[in-house]
Amino acid sequence: MSSTEKCAKEKVRWKYSAPFEPFSYWETLGHGYEYCEAMDEFQKQFTEAVNEMRRRKKGADVIFNYPLFDHSRTSDTIIFHDEALLPHWREVALALEINAEKLNKSLPSSKREEESFLDRLFDASQKEAYLKKLPRVFKGQLGSRRATGSQFVMDKVELRKDVIDIIGPHLKLNPFESIRFEDNLLDRDGALFAIDILKQISSVVKFYLIGSEVATEEDLSVLLQVIRDHPSLRELELKRCVGSNIKSVTLNSIVPMCKGLKSLNLSGNNISTDGSAAIADCLATNPSLQELFLRGNKFNDDDAEVIADALKTNTNLWKLDLKDNEIGRRGCNALFKAIFDHDSLNSAASSNHTCDIFVSRYKIPIVNGFIVCGEDGAIQAKKFALIAPPNDNFVDIHLLSTTPPVLMHMLLEFVQNYPPIAGWHFIQELYRGKSTLEYGAYTRFGVTEERAREREQEEREGHFSAPQFDSKEEKERKEAAGIKRVQIKSLNVLMSVVKGVVVPMFFSA
Repeated sequence: MSSTEKCAKEKVRWKYSAPFEPFSYWETLGHGYEYCEAMDEFQKQFTEAVNEMRRRKKGADVIFNYPLFDHSRTSDTIIFHDEALLPHWREVALALEINAEKLNKSLPSSKREEESFLDRLFDASQKEAYLKKLPRVFKGQLGSRRATGSQFVMDKVELRKDVIDIIGPHLKLNPFESIRFEDNLLDRDGALFAIDILKQISSVVKFYLIGSEVATEEDLSVLLQVIRDHPSLRELELKRCVGSNIKSVTLNSIVPMCKGLKSLNLSGNNISTDGSAAIADCLATNPSLQELFLRGNKFNDDDAEVIADALKTNTNLWKLDLKDNEIGRRGCNALFKAIFDHDSLNSAASSNHTCDIFVSRYKIPIVNGFIVCGEDGAIQAKKFALIAPPNDNFVDIHLLSTTPPVLMHMLLEFVQNYPPIAGWHFIQELYRGKSTLEYGAYTRFGVTEERAREREQEEREGHFSAPQFDSKEEKERKEAAGIKRVQIKSLNVLMSVVKGVVVPMFFSA
């Protein structure tokens, strides 16, 4: 009898047979009240997951995690291995085999290109005009597509060899799109098992290995080889999973090896470059990478300056997270100038207009990914922030003195029509960053460093008062006042240009 026939017969007469261990069982093992309650809920996850896999026509998601009763917080507690759970894992293994059959049947149709809702609303020219006005952060969401849409998640559940031997062979048969192993107390063999899962399932688009140690450079080279050869992987997360035996020089090779990815997360791995420019050199080649998370490592000011230089030739990277590193004022200034070089109008226009950068202590204005009209909107905002500082009613004549007379009408039209209300906040952020970040006073709170330390202390001690929300009438009043200020500002800028540039040109001609 074939395995398909066995699955069909078993589906007809199937009944969940794994025994449910009561609250008292876990209590006798010495666990606390919360853990015992969590185990009751966790055993329900087995029955729910198995029922879903067996009964859904097109296959199901498989999700196991530590149950949280208070969803406003996180927990470091994990579900520990217990022999009493093995019958449940056997039920999961049998269900995974049935689920694999369903997912594989639905795979060909789900891989077809689907017509997006934008294609149904607009023709080609209208769609292009619509997308041009859209902030870049929304374009990325519109462009995302799913394969089978199925996922396998093992979050804060200990996986020992006994469990891996039971579910492993059946798990490899399922064409999941997303696979996540997080805080599973995997040993070296367990980590290699997770890497082998990635290798065996060619449909995986997103792979997360978090808190499980890749112990040696040999194991890391195996992982890199799998990443290079994988046909569909686009998003990779390796957080807190690099062993202390692996040298930083080897870690720097990960980014260049991942050029085909859209998103890469290497947070919490204590990476230091040791003078290597491998990451910066990779970014300078403008790979397809759109998101790079390097939080919680050991990058310093020198590394930030090298990365800032690389961003000048990169137009694909959307997000760079460098929080919780060793980057100070000098490195933040270099990164800020990468997205807004305020030395001249030309240097501002040639800055990076696609990447938003996140650091811990200092606040770099977040403009590129959120401003209306995308890259064109970012360029206009940066030019206006140079020409017309938002807090003063004057224009920087020095920057405009070299403007050819034949282009002056274009400049006048620019300052008259810009900025729209939606762009004013970004202009204020850019100018405030320009005038204060270089003096080390602009922190993530937008205040002086001394006040920022006080705010951080208040934040830790929980002394913040409840926020006060404006009424509808107050919001409308503030919005009207804001529109009026912008209109007055634009008029003053226009008059300043005429008086300071056009009139002197006319009389000197």
